[in-house]
Amino acid sequence: MTWRVLGWVAVVSATLYFLYFVRDALIPFAIGGIIALLLNPIVEWRCKRGLSRPKAVLAVFSMFLLLVVLLGILATPVFYAQALGLIESFSGKNGGADIEKVINTWVNDARAYLQAELPKHQKWLEANSELLQRLGLPTDPKALTDALTVRLRDRVSAFFLDNAASFLNGLLGTLLSLLSKVVWIIVIPLSAYFFLLDMPSIKRAILFLVPPAQRAAVNNLLSEIGDLFFRYIRGLVTAALSYGMVSMLLYWMLGVPNPLLLGVLAGVLYPIPYVGAFLIALSSTGFTLLFGPAHPLLFLFELSRVWHAIAVLLGAIALNTVFDMLITPRLLGGAVGLRPLASLIVIVVGAKWGIWGMMLAVPVATTLKIIIERLLHFFYGEAEFLEAPEPIHESAPSASSPVPNAPAPLDFPDSQGV
Repeated sequence: MTWRVLGWVAVVSATLYFLYFVRDALIPFAIGGIIALLLNPIVEWRCKRGLSRPKAVLAVFSMFLLLVVLLGILATPVFYAQALGLIESFSGKNGGADIEKVINTWVNDARAYLQAELPKHQKWLEANSELLQRLGLPTDPKALTDALTVRLRDRVSAFFLDNAASFLNGLLGTLLSLLSKVVWIIVIPLSAYFFLLDMPSIKRAILFLVPPAQRAAVNNLLSEIGDLFFRYIRGLVTAALSYGMVSMLLYWMLGVPNPLLLGVLAGVLYPIPYVGAFLIALSSTGFTLLFGPAHPLLFLFELSRVWHAIAVLLGAIALNTVFDMLITPRLLGGAVGLRPLASLIVIVVGAKWGIWGMMLAVPVATTLKIIIERLLHFFYGEAEFLEAPEPIHESAPSASSPVPNAPAPLDFPDSQGV
């Protein structure tokens, strides 16, 4: 028995190690698996309506593929052009001239605003002359405007040229590199289709790695964990797609530059708890400040660049609040049973493994919670989890009575026909 257990551990460990070793090559298959999990409820619904699984998979996947192709034809060229133009604006191809021009425009607007407003507050400047002197600032409105403008130009240039530019180039470069993986365009749809088609067989193959005595208990546990985990992933992906489309529409209405690009970024960043919403609001506000509004607010109201950016920031915060409080909880459907404090703790811990750690922290923690609870109930003697089922002793049935759960007789051909 000991050798059997050791052999089982060796086989499972070797399988997991192999998957870890080839994890980079499995990324498109993982994406295809997630797509299959999103479409599987629709396939099962079509199967209940009388279609066979191959026909249901073909019908659902064909509609999904048609929708993706139409969206790609409409959105990809615009997204690529906006992303490429933005990267060129922040790149050093022109010696940083584009971003310097944008910064100069923004600083000149700030100078004009200060020149108009500071003379109105001459009494306040004189009353706080000591404070201004300690800060190294003059009290004369014109000289104060010049000093603030110089400081603003230096701070903004240092921030965008040294920090924001590198971050934005890295993020957009990653997105464009994903678009350049032509092989994935073929592998992802094919893997999603075959995942959908073979999903029952995949489940049986996973259970085959479990010893027969514990297979029923592990099957129940995996079903519970799988239902929770995949329901969470489906809800999160649906929420991210919805958030990206609504954000794109909102930014277009608010006059934010490059609304399609920001909508895609919003959908990508939204699953990252807390950090994603902050980056989305910061990006939309920064675009408006740097490049100016594309058109009046809601096509009706002309605002200064600063107030327009503030309106965009408030709109982004309001949209994120609506999704976090109303829409996302309904889409997730209470998939996880963690309290808010516990969720915050596991997200912070998951941040040690980067963005993916933050995204998957909550469902992974909930999975571990279920497993630990089951094991504790077993150790306390309150459950029969992982125990081999005891044989059922019944009186032998008579020759005339059918045997319950007996296998069907094999249909051998007639010996005369052999």
